Amino acid sequence: MNQTLTMPGAEPFLFPGNRTGVLLIHGFTGSPAAMRGLGEYLNQNQGYTTLGIRLPGHGTQVDDLRRPAWRDWLTTVEDGLNLLRGMCDQVYVAGISMGGVLTLIAANRYQVQGVAALSTPYGLTGDWRVHLMRPLSLFVPKFKKPAAVGNRAETSYAYFVPHAIAEAAELAKIMQESLTKINIPVLLIQSHGDKVIEPNALDLISEQLHRLHPETLWLEKSGHIITLDQEREIVYRKVADFFTTIT
Repeated sequence: MNQTLTMPGAEPFLFPGNRTGVLLIHGFTGSPAAMRGLGEYLNQNQGYTTLGIRLPGHGTQVDDLRRPAWRDWLTTVEDGLNLLRGMCDQVYVAGISMGGVLTLIAANRYQVQGVAALSTPYGLTGDWRVHLMRPLSLFVPKFKKPAAVGNRAETSYAYFVPHAIAEAAELAKIMQESLTKINIPVLLIQSHGDKVIEPNALDLISEQLHRLHPETLWLEKSGHIITLDQEREIVYRKVADFFTTIT
């Protein structure tokens, strides 16, 4: 029997706590390991119930990313929210990178009280190469990641999958269409040292949310996966303070 096993360290997690819950969403090609530290912090310091989901095709083997569609990732977010609602009175969402894209979509589509979007790209369609991913996927199943992408502690794949990039681009479009419809508190965090997303991604998203006066934080010393980088404690405290303030 062909069975795909989860990579060590890439398992989903649930830290039970009080009646306030936080859904944590990892990024593209990553795993729940990117959000585990934040989940532990919110659980231990705020008493929150935290759930870190694993998106389909992630945290197993890279070829598994050739199957899921963006709808599968969004369904997993919805399932996680439903699980938390069974345990909690208030539910928040925090996500990084593509997880931040899913977080902002969730802010519009689902009943949540507030969201934190970390290292979130504004869109992928501005790069002409993205438009080649769908046809490329018929001939090239995967290709090596650039050196600037990822974090050793993230438990992520070393490759990109063209099919999955095309699906992530669709998610980015949906996020852009959702931004002006969001009506809950939003926190945005990005690092000036992020070499993966647009240098002004936070500003582009914030402009679309201007009527909400979103809370923002710029970091100086981190890369893309700010939840695992040297300023991670700043990120943890900021997210905790934000959710506590709006509770």
